[in-house]
Amino acid sequence: MKDSHVRPSREKGLSPDQTLHAILQDFAPARNAAMQLLVYHIESEGKVTGHVSPQDLIDARDALRRASDAAATLVARRLEPLQITLQPDLAALQVRVAKSLAELLRTVEHLSCSEEEGVRGFRPGHNMYQLCCEEVAQGVAAFSDGISAAFLEMTEKGKADALSKTSTIAMEIGKIGRVINMVATNASIEAARAGDAGKGFTVIADEVKVLSSRVSSLSVSLTDRLSVN
Repeated sequence: MKDSHVRPSREKGLSPDQTLHAILQDFAPARNAAMQLLVYHIESEGKVTGHVSPQDLIDARDALRRASDAAATLVARRLEPLQITLQPDLAALQVRVAKSLAELLRTVEHLSCSEEEGVRGFRPGHNMYQLCCEEVAQGVAAFSDGISAAFLEMTEKGKADALSKTSTIAMEIGKIGRVINMVATNASIEAARAGDAGKGFTVIADEVKVLSSRVSSLSVSLTDRLSVN
């Protein structure tokens, strides 16, 4: 059966740092929203009001909607464009957080507030403390820490790989410079042996030596930059 849902648009052109920032922004409001709902639930159970306003509840519901959507579309929207795959434990945590967000969202999905009727459509479950505090608030915090560490590790690995590749290139350039210099020296020797007939080769040998010097300078420059970094 074909998927009838509209697939989320992917974020294009974002760097790894920008992507991580976007992911953290997607998830962060859910923590406050979960605690707002928990406080309201405790207040309503005790028939005490005043700490969480109706507008706070609407804002919490909207924040949960955004976070739940972000969790459900994280891979397609944020990770696949950069060809990033989460480690199994972090991927499993992401799935649990997505389920918890969706479950909490269902308790306020049809929430409405008015002066005449007050708050309607709040359907808390028996496990509101565990759901709000442990599964959503703590789960989002753990996932945010985990994905931040994963992106940092990926960035450091990328820098190390780039440094290694550049070092290899510098070494190869140095080898090429030495070969060119040897060819230029041999050409000069052969030109001297040929006498007047080898004057043309002398000019070529001199140009090759200049090229060898430039290649060697490039190799040294690259090596010095690698040492600084």
